[in-house]
Amino acid sequence: MKILIVDDSDVVRTVVRQALTLGGYAEVSEAVDGQDALDLVKTAPQAFGLFVLDVNMPRMDGITLIGELRTLGVKAPIIMLTTETEKSKMVQAKTLGATGWIIKPFNAEKFLEVVRMFVK
Repeated sequence: MKILIVDDSDVVRTVVRQALTLGGYAEVSEAVDGQDALDLVKTAPQAFGLFVLDVNMPRMDGITLIGELRTLGVKAPIIMLTTETEKSKMVQAKTLGATGWIIKPFNAEKFLEVVRMFVK
């Protein structure tokens, strides 16, 4: 199963990739912002089994990306991994189709527990 990490921070993408790799998830791709991710997903909307998105990114934020993914028919779970704690953003993300919300900085084992909840 392929996982797409979408975050404008190289460090965060690296840490998330390492956590996923340690958890046994080898097929991990990365995008630097929402537009980069959308361009990648448009070529094969069902290619990814899980998305890990930041909220605040240049060009296209994570909340907008959720709506775009769902419009494309993507059914995969979407976990938001962000420093954003604003309740209205959490509600908006959930309404658009986010399945989980994790606050940065995160504990790798707890992150993997959430991933395992959504991925069999």
